[in-house]
Amino acid sequence: MPACTAADIEGRIRIAVQERRVRVPEFFKDYDSLRSGFVTKSQFARCLDQSFQIVLSPEEEAILLRKYEDKPGGNMVNYQKFADVIDCIFQPDQLKVNPMTQKIEPEEFLGSKRSLRPLSPATKNKITEIVERIAPYYKYHGINIRTCYEDFDRHHIGVVTESQFHRSFPKPIGLNDEELSLLVRGYLDPERPGLCNYLNFHNDVEAIKRRMDEEEQIDVTPVNTYNIPREITSDKELNQILGRIQVAVHKYGIRTTEFFCDHDKLRSGVITKNQFVCGIMLCIKERVNLTKGEVQKVVDYYVNPDSRVRYMDFCHAMENAFNDPYLEKNPQLEVPRPPRGALSRTLNSLSSAEERRVQNILDALAEDVRKRRVMTFPYFKDYDRSKAYTRNMTKTQFERVLRSLSLLVQPEDLILLCKKFEEPNSGDVNYPAFVQAVDKEFVGFTMDSDKPKEKKRPKTPTYDKPPDTSNVDVFEVISRIRHHVLVNRLRVCQYFQDFDPLKEYSIPSSKFRMGLSAMGLHNLNNAEFKVLSDYFKDPKKKAESVLWKEFENEIETVFTQVQPDLEKTPMNMVPKMDTFLMKKPGTMDWGTATQDQQSVSDAAIDRMQQNVAQRRVLCKPCFQDFDLHNIGVVTKPQFRQCLAYLQLNATEPEYEALEAKYSNHMGFNYLLFLGDLEPKPDQELMYTKRLEELRLVNARQVSLEKNPLRDIDAVMTKIKNKVIKERIRVSEFLKDYDKLRTGRMLKTVFKRGLDLAKLGLQPTEMAVLEQYFESPKDPQYVEYVVFCNEIESIFTLKNLEKAPQVTPSQYKPPIEVDQNVLPPDAEDILQRTVHRLAEKVHKHRMQLFPLFEDYDRVHNGTVSREQFRRVLTELELGGLVKEAEFRVLHMKFHVSVGGKEDIDYIKFCDMVNELANFDPRKP
Repeated sequence: MPACTAADIEGRIRIAVQERRVRVPEFFKDYDSLRSGFVTKSQFARCLDQSFQIVLSPEEEAILLRKYEDKPGGNMVNYQKFADVIDCIFQPDQLKVNPMTQKIEPEEFLGSKRSLRPLSPATKNKITEIVERIAPYYKYHGINIRTCYEDFDRHHIGVVTESQFHRSFPKPIGLNDEELSLLVRGYLDPERPGLCNYLNFHNDVEAIKRRMDEEEQIDVTPVNTYNIPREITSDKELNQILGRIQVAVHKYGIRTTEFFCDHDKLRSGVITKNQFVCGIMLCIKERVNLTKGEVQKVVDYYVNPDSRVRYMDFCHAMENAFNDPYLEKNPQLEVPRPPRGALSRTLNSLSSAEERRVQNILDALAEDVRKRRVMTFPYFKDYDRSKAYTRNMTKTQFERVLRSLSLLVQPEDLILLCKKFEEPNSGDVNYPAFVQAVDKEFVGFTMDSDKPKEKKRPKTPTYDKPPDTSNVDVFEVISRIRHHVLVNRLRVCQYFQDFDPLKEYSIPSSKFRMGLSAMGLHNLNNAEFKVLSDYFKDPKKKAESVLWKEFENEIETVFTQVQPDLEKTPMNMVPKMDTFLMKKPGTMDWGTATQDQQSVSDAAIDRMQQNVAQRRVLCKPCFQDFDLHNIGVVTKPQFRQCLAYLQLNATEPEYEALEAKYSNHMGFNYLLFLGDLEPKPDQELMYTKRLEELRLVNARQVSLEKNPLRDIDAVMTKIKNKVIKERIRVSEFLKDYDKLRTGRMLKTVFKRGLDLAKLGLQPTEMAVLEQYFESPKDPQYVEYVVFCNEIESIFTLKNLEKAPQVTPSQYKPPIEVDQNVLPPDAEDILQRTVHRLAEKVHKHRMQLFPLFEDYDRVHNGTVSREQFRRVLTELELGGLVKEAEFRVLHMKFHVSVGGKEDIDYIKFCDMVNELANFDPRKP
């Protein structure tokens, strides 16, 4: 038996430690309180045995102790060095050797040792062939074997039962039961019968996936473009590689510097080759499929003599291929753009035989579409409306559309078409590319051709002459601008203040013209603008600058007088806005017309007015039919046509006179003409009349009070009754308004406090209180403390401790019915009526309360007048009472409940029962 080395022992310990997921130094630190990194030999052996559950033979233990002892023959062991060896990934002292070749890893993902079942070579080859065949299926569908069995492996030991392995096995298409049984037999654990080591199976599949990733080739350029133009360049291979990277960076918006800057802590612009390769593969591996040789060519191009790579130069070339980093400093620079079609999705590449077959199929379909003149694209697009315009559709939808268009394709040919136009990520069909391939008139996307573009003939330089301003009147230009601002209700400052961030009220003439164009004055010619800018020129600046604030003040005089301290001169008369309105250019000043023209025009207007009044003709709709843009103008021939249609005939001199009076440079102003032809009476300004009506209505003082109390005693009694019933402390609502505790407050504040107390006082009653408790020092104030003492006297007397022999009497609120005093004649009527009712109650032994209580839903002892009369009628007592007697009963027993006059039926029933000598509580 060969001798065991320290490396073999460390390998066994490393597998056991990583399998249990433990940190080696943590168990030794319990014996090393000073953190010196050393423990005794007995403590070291105890940790290996108890904490790590690793059993070593005496010989193996002696080998480890000799390796890690502090000195030969010593009693201390360097456990820190032992922990570093167990946890290390590669040997840090061998810098000349590639770290990837000296990695120290456990044999399996979970740290368990691979358990191999002894099988024959033929069986092993058969199992390897099965795994090789099913691994691409797992890779394409993204299936992870380990996650399929994790729910059954609660302890994470890498094994499950045979039934569990069968239950969760992701069975691919084409794998029969015999092959699955052979696969299960190959991964049975020999040390634990009945258990399958799914972890070995997972690692074998992952190893095949990694090998497939390394062997994948990148080029997916289609051999035939099928009526899709594609640019064919003659650049070198390196330029083609960089061009593909540039297009991907521009298309997907990749920030390349973010993948390299973490390796360049000092921002020197250079990194190592390995770091550059890692960054470029992370950056564009999923977007541009580059082989290792192509990546190496890029590295060799940007490498320095010191074997470091200039990644900043690479990032600058990739990100600024179709852009300039300092474009704001050179706005006229023509930035190159990517070739048309470079950002489009390419088609899948097939074998040469499949490409020929697909070409024949597409040619046949294209000929069928051309003969039948079928518009194919709308039929495909109807299936692309679920969430967004994705330009994709499923294969079943693609087949359904082909059948609906009667484009019959064999099943195997349909599979080839789907394979050609299939999207690599989603598996859907790129139907615009298919439609462009079969329909020559449809263009889904285009690409630039390699033909040189024709050069445009350069324009002959011309000399710009200064504008002639001799015939331009600056005041006329300003008047036209005022008219435009008044009609459109514009604020001039909004169009210029953004060009003046420093608030100098002076801007360049170019910015001034931009502001005028934004206002809608883009029709000013160069001569008019030159005169306007010279009129408001800034004398302090040499460059052509305009004082836009003075221009604003000059223009906005149409709204008000723009002058300092306008609020201090309120009597200044502002000119009417109508004075700033101008007639449109081309309008004739009718005051300068000859006498013959005026007489002819007036005679024609008078005759037409009589004709229109007699026939009751609506003239405006006829003109509006020709005025499609509703600008109030028609042409002169249209004007004559409208008059002929309306049978308003006129002679040629009358036509000429009317056209001269109502025409401008835009045409005939029919609105002005109809205003003279059909004059409307001036409408009365209803606003002032309405204001006067509102003033009169508001001046009326309608009292909404209902039976207000005007006696101070009655008002105080009302307040006392409210306070004693609801236990209100009135002083709490008033003293907050007397911060200095002076004992008095304003009358307005007194009203506010009583209103917060919700005493239910009406304005007249409030006025009585204010007058009674008015302060003798100031009539605007109220002595609220005196008022509060008077109210609170119902509970106790003030300064009772100074008069101990005084017996305070309790305030009893009077009954409201007892306060209803009737005149003598009404009292006689009441007594006769009650005696008459009492006789019948005594005779028939009637119960009065039950019917009244049925209407008293809230049990407050009151009913309404209508309910009171209804109850008497139901008791057959209503016929004994006349209408006048009802009014007397209402006057005697009425009470006020919430502002509503009700009847106290309890007092009424007690009075009747007392006179009838009838006790309702006895049967």
